[in-house]
Amino acid sequence: MRANNKGIQYVLPVAVLLVIFFLVPLVNVIKMSMMEWAILGESTFVGFSNYLKTFQAKEFWASMGNTTIYSLLVTPMIFFPAMLFAVILSKPGRVSSLFRTLLFIPCAISLVASSYIWSWILSDTYGILNYLLKVSGILNEGKNWLGSTWSARLWISISVAWKTLGFSMVILLAGLSSISPSITEAAKIDGAGNPRIFFSITLPLIRPTLALALIMSVAGSFKGFDQFVIMTGGGPMRTTQSIIMYINKIAFDFYDLGGSAAISVIFLIVLVTLSYYQNKLGGYGND
Repeated sequence: MRANNKGIQYVLPVAVLLVIFFLVPLVNVIKMSMMEWAILGESTFVGFSNYLKTFQAKEFWASMGNTTIYSLLVTPMIFFPAMLFAVILSKPGRVSSLFRTLLFIPCAISLVASSYIWSWILSDTYGILNYLLKVSGILNEGKNWLGSTWSARLWISISVAWKTLGFSMVILLAGLSSISPSITEAAKIDGAGNPRIFFSITLPLIRPTLALALIMSVAGSFKGFDQFVIMTGGGPMRTTQSIIMYINKIAFDFYDLGGSAAISVIFLIVLVTLSYYQNKLGGYGND
């Protein structure tokens, strides 16, 4: 009985924080999404009309599409290089430690600072990228790298991959370090080569870790905001306007707090659904 009480004591602070900072705000957002929310005065209950209005808005679908395209671009840029570096640098040593540190350093930079750095690099007037390309004779004049849709999407994805790759690498390194060396040694004795060991032993054993890294990468990319605001402002022609930018626009430009709350609830459902299927992919909940 005392052991059970001690377990409750350990869990209780986390449970209280979860209720205060997650469940209560979630209930309030759901309540707000069903109201014509007045900044001053009394709010009016409107049911699901905010949701209906959201689904009928072309800009909502465009913003969701922009976010999805960005996620599909940036996730492989983070995930596959992180896996490659984790495998290469998994063996302990001074060289491995040095490169791990170098790859992780960008993670210590805030996303805002990182976005400003890349905006300076890509500037068509004073950017170092245009300068180097002109000096080398590849370009005759500066190019506006963030001025066209796909170029802007690509460079934003590259900047975020540079910033966050090291974090995913560390997660994957933790998964690789959990594999007992005796398993791979036994496979080598049986005649398995490195590719066979990697695909038949290593990947299945770190499948939950892969799923975690993938979930964090996808969820983080869907919540992209700072990099879009700073590097493109949502342009050109709103083709880099993310769903979080759209929520912010509805709430603070149009003062439609009920509508922005409805979009937030829809977005939460999308993220929970994606995380659920990624968990299934990682083997969680499978008997």
